[in-house]
Amino acid sequence: MARLTTIKPRVQMAQASRIQPLPIVADMRITGRKLQERRLRVWSKDPCCAMCRKLCAFPEGFELDHKVPLYLGGADTDENCQVLCVGFATIEGKRVKTGCHAQKTSEDALQ
Repeated sequence: MARLTTIKPRVQMAQASRIQPLPIVADMRITGRKLQERRLRVWSKDPCCAMCRKLCAFPEGFELDHKVPLYLGGADTDENCQVLCVGFATIEGKRVKTGCHAQKTSEDALQ
């Protein structure tokens, strides 16, 4: 079997020392086990919805919501989180989120 000759590279390698942009607060959300532990801690302090004061079931009856949204500079801490009720309704054959969390999220989107 004949040996193949290789061609020398003509393209210079790029520098790998690019400066990475700092992550913004909204990108540094917690996930997984830490998020589930936070949900339990916040719910244990006050299991009622912060807006309508309805008792929320754990774990599916509520969403954690930031009082001051992360994109507005709010901290991703337990003190900045609150329990908001969540529900579902069928409108024109589609399952739609209802409840205080959906209401607050739509209000935050208008800001």
